[in-house]
Amino acid sequence: MPATALSSQTTEGLVWLPIESIQTNPRQPRELFDEGAIQRLSESIRSSGLMQPIVVRPSAKGHELVAGERRLRASKLAGLKAIPAIIRALGDRESAEWALVENLQREDLNPIERARGISRLVREFQLTHQAVADSLGLERATVSNLIRLLDLDDFTASMVASGRLDQGHAKVLLGVADPVVRRSLAASSVDRQWSVRRLEMEVRRLIAPETPVQSRSIDRGRASGRVQVEDLQRRLSEHLGTRVEIVLGRRKGEGRVMIDFHSLEEFDGLMERIGFVAD
Repeated sequence: MPATALSSQTTEGLVWLPIESIQTNPRQPRELFDEGAIQRLSESIRSSGLMQPIVVRPSAKGHELVAGERRLRASKLAGLKAIPAIIRALGDRESAEWALVENLQREDLNPIERARGISRLVREFQLTHQAVADSLGLERATVSNLIRLLDLDDFTASMVASGRLDQGHAKVLLGVADPVVRRSLAASSVDRQWSVRRLEMEVRRLIAPETPVQSRSIDRGRASGRVQVEDLQRRLSEHLGTRVEIVLGRRKGEGRVMIDFHSLEEFDGLMERIGFVAD
């Protein structure tokens, strides 16, 4: 049946809709789209057609996308003028839940996207963590732990979103109240590929328990000093283009610097960057 014949249909069912008449979902939890994957999907659609319809709901301007944004984008890229769609009469909350569930089931969302999508459900519809968990088929603790990720600073959150840190690392870093110390630990975890266990050890070493009161200023001083060393290591590593480690000695002002190299050519390049010229 021609797409135009059913483009104004508002009852539930499978129809063909003009692509340009479909508005995007303002509650779409996905923030990052793999353009390469969408390009590959569009090529598949050109050769074999779209195998799975999108889901939409009636709106004041026609139809609003509920689920299937990747398919919609790929279909546009493939040059389709109309697309198969299932119409569902959904409210705002149900639409947000469907969009979130679709991505959660495919595990397409990164932890920060999951956290923001779930937090939006809690905030906009005044839901408890248990109610959201029941709607999405998750454990309540999972919902609460995801929402806690939004307490991370932007720097650390971006590392979690990109996959350079996983949710286990994030959980450990949430226990570090000082954002400067947290960012330094996050950067070191990525640069040195620390396991979650290694990160836990570093956190315990830097931030001792805040009892008794007399030890607090000492602990903060040690943490602050170590953060400065971590920052210097990172900047030296970036400048030299290789891993640099600074090991402090027992006495104040003592220590050593270790610079990694993997060939004589790399060593010569490092010497040039340092400014050393052999005779």
